[in-house]
Amino acid sequence: MHNPLLTSFILPPFSKIQFEQIIPAIIEILKDCELTVEKVLSQKNSCEWNNIIQPINESQDLLNRVFSIISHLNSVINTPELRKIYKEACLLITQYNTCLGQNKKLYQLYVSLRKTNNYMLLNNAQKKYLQNILLNFKLSGIKLKQNKQERYLLIVNRLSELEIIFSNNLLDASMGWKKLITNKKELSGVPENILVSVNNTSENEAKEHWTLTLDFPIYSSIITYCNNDLLRKDMYLAYSTRASDKGPVPYKWDNTNIINEQLSLRFELANLLGFKSFANKSLINRMVRNPLKIIYFLEDLLKKVKNTASEELSQLKLFSKKHYNINVLNPWDFAYYSQKQKEHIYTFNDEQLRSYFPKQRVLSGLFKLINIIYGVHILERKNVNLYHPDVNLFDVFNEKGHMVGSFYTDLYARKNKRSGAWMDSCINKMLKKDGNLQNPVAYIVCNFNSPKQNKPALFTHNEVIILFHEFGHCLHHILTSIEIPEISGINGVPLDSIEFPSQFMENWCWEPDVLLLISEHYKTGEQLPNNILKSMLDAKNYQISLFILRQIEFSLFDLNIHYKFHPEKNNNVLEILKSIRSNVSIFPYLDDDRFPHSFNHIFGGCYASGYYSYLWAGVMAADAYARFKEDGIFNKDTGQSFLKNILMLGGSEDFINMFKKFRGREPNTDAFLKQYGI
Repeated sequence: MHNPLLTSFILPPFSKIQFEQIIPAIIEILKDCELTVEKVLSQKNSCEWNNIIQPINESQDLLNRVFSIISHLNSVINTPELRKIYKEACLLITQYNTCLGQNKKLYQLYVSLRKTNNYMLLNNAQKKYLQNILLNFKLSGIKLKQNKQERYLLIVNRLSELEIIFSNNLLDASMGWKKLITNKKELSGVPENILVSVNNTSENEAKEHWTLTLDFPIYSSIITYCNNDLLRKDMYLAYSTRASDKGPVPYKWDNTNIINEQLSLRFELANLLGFKSFANKSLINRMVRNPLKIIYFLEDLLKKVKNTASEELSQLKLFSKKHYNINVLNPWDFAYYSQKQKEHIYTFNDEQLRSYFPKQRVLSGLFKLINIIYGVHILERKNVNLYHPDVNLFDVFNEKGHMVGSFYTDLYARKNKRSGAWMDSCINKMLKKDGNLQNPVAYIVCNFNSPKQNKPALFTHNEVIILFHEFGHCLHHILTSIEIPEISGINGVPLDSIEFPSQFMENWCWEPDVLLLISEHYKTGEQLPNNILKSMLDAKNYQISLFILRQIEFSLFDLNIHYKFHPEKNNNVLEILKSIRSNVSIFPYLDDDRFPHSFNHIFGGCYASGYYSYLWAGVMAADAYARFKEDGIFNKDTGQSFLKNILMLGGSEDFINMFKKFRGREPNTDAFLKQYGI
């Protein structure tokens, strides 16, 4: 049977892919990769880029193109069959990459290129790539003895498997909880669009019923708007104990042992490579390379926000007591009474805004903004091969009308789709040896409410911010000028810088002129009324210190368990979290709270020892946006400077130097603190 994954596709041939074709394709591509390495090592040509790096990069790129499809589908249409295939593919690729990273002959060839006169003929991007790859060899155990290399391989294989198990447990635990409601009064206060989405009553049923799940749009709406405190409590307990030994389904998808094994193996891996801790190993290729510097940054920020956060919480308690006679705020009460207080102060709620942010208006306004700032055009492509009816494809064109890349949007929540929002690479930009240029392609994935009952998809302002955030990542990938895939777009960018372009993009969501571009009532076409606009802007920093405090808590927890872990110490993550919360948090928590068991960023993703990146990148984003505020938010020259010095360069230079080119200096926290009124 013809295998579409082995063709030179420009875009993924989604509808043509049969699951049984995936592993054979991976095996075939891996054989080709191994043959390419053998050919490179056996050749007698001079030590040059085109003879060594280019052929390996091209074979590796085909592997990445195919695996990105599998990884994406596993996240958005997760099935037991695909899970099994994905796990097997991860194991095969991890083994290959580790063996490649421990190939001493190949390493010596790269070292030889670095030492020859041909190195001086390389451009800056090629030199940066070579610098990165030599570091990656060291981090893959190239200098370890054979027995330790074998142990290294076992560890990385197991860690890859554990991350998959953690994510699957979390997804299963989230999908495994349901609550049937037969009395609509129990759902008092819940927005109508959510009631419609959870109404499972068929036409021939006389009595209505509603099925609640832990999908985030549903959970968030219940915990924020539902007047039924017992229902809020039920959902909170189910959500905060997912994949753990507690809650309504204890132990079934428990991540406790998964977390413990991950921490132990990460520590052992770091020690094998000569690092004191996994945090020290992880930071070796970051913008900030010293764990103590990060801890100082977080603790300094903590000093600046904790008093304000305490005042915010005190005001909420006073409000709840005065208006609702609530003496004690339970964890499931916080979002609910915060929303009540916000409505009381600013005379609007987030759900009211939905009618003014229909999907098409938001996207068209976003695309117009990008055209103004960066001079690029975005057009939807119809009649294209997709994996789900909710998905759309858009092409991106530069000022000269040349297509520079494409991106998919998959914006709605559905069954068997991972929760949250993210952007991921589908295809990387690459100039091939034959002279053909491969354009980059990206995925933007969210979990918003889908169109219901003749209504278009309607977003809250917070969802608009999420969309802008992920689109910032997308632009970083698509608008790159770097033609080496490992450092083009989002690739090769330090983890603590990767969130900079995305958080930077969020700023435009608060500009009145931009809000006019992206808003109109879905029925009347009326733009956002001035009184609502003013209230929304006034509410921008509502409980912002409490939000930052939570981010500091998560960041310190992540850093502590990876920096201070030692097998002979007490490594109970719940006790560590409790200790951090005693110094940082002012929130009420239950003893049964199992936040670590659903902390997918660090146990199921790539943010281990890196969650601080959101705050660190937030500082850079605020500082960079301050230049736009100085020059004008639609200033094309400033836009071109950001495009050329940040977005286009990918991971081809040290990020601090790229920032200094745009800002004229290193970043500081002044704009960040000013932006949030701290």
